[in-house]
Amino acid sequence: MSEYKYEDAVKQLQESGVIGLQDFKNLPYEDLHELLEEIKVWCLYANGKLDKLPKESKKKKKDKKKSKKD
Repeated sequence: MSEYKYEDAVKQLQESGVIGLQDFKNLPYEDLHELLEEIKVWCLYANGKLDKLPKESKKKKKDKKKSKKD
């Protein structure tokens, strides 16, 4: 089975609106930390609207921008 990542967690949240503790446990620490920060912002500013949750990790977006500059 493939590794559970940030994008998988977001997809699960968007589809069902919930995420289990086992899923949190399966996330790498960096993805977990980023997901929890995004959930805080999402709940505070987007009123929990599922379509407003960022689909892609901000860290990965930064990495893509760096690689395009090089």
